Amino acid sequence: MNDHDHSTLVLDAVEDGLGGVTMRTSAREIVAAGRARRRNRRVLEATGIAAVGAIVAGLSMQGGGVGGDSTDGVHIRTIAYSVDSQADGTVKATWSKQRYFDDHDGLEKALRDAGLPVEMRSGEFCKAPGASDSELDASGVGAGVGDVMHGDRDAQDEVIFTFDPAQLPADTELFIGYLTPEQRAANGRVGSIERLVPQDTALTCTTEVPTLG
Repeated sequence: MNDHDHSTLVLDAVEDGLGGVTMRTSAREIVAAGRARRRNRRVLEATGIAAVGAIVAGLSMQGGGVGGDSTDGVHIRTIAYSVDSQADGTVKATWSKQRYFDDHDGLEKALRDAGLPVEMRSGEFCKAPGASDSELDASGVGAGVGDVMHGDRDAQDEVIFTFDPAQLPADTELFIGYLTPEQRAANGRVGSIERLVPQDTALTCTTEVPTLG
């Protein structure tokens, strides 16, 4: 005997036992209503859990992560990177070259939200009109960049970058151009080019990796 058959026998016995009692609603209807309420409750609970999950996922995708924009600056955690405002006005960020390619647009926005004017591109390298590549050192870093950013490795061999927006000259921003895997394979020396460039100015850009000193 299955559960359905057993339930039918029970309902028949209940209705027979209450034969002398006047009831506007049958035992079967009462039980069916109870089951429907339990099903609706489970649906609502599942919907609530899904809604909470969607909100959390949305925050992570938007850069909200653990906290997001707040009164003490920006604190963002995603799979691809983390960005945190510091009390001294600097910005700490962690990402790897591989994870940069996962979401470099989101990383650029997070750094801008933290107060660092920056432009990041993949496979393209930009400079001020008339600027010379001779300002780049052997590691692809341009003049003045060392005052604005520097990196340290942590115990997991991830690079933690510290940016100091206060060190940017007026009306300039940081440009970071990452070499694509193909460009890195052809050059084999650096993974990115960093230089300071003017804001609100049409930059000169190329897919050719600059000649380094």
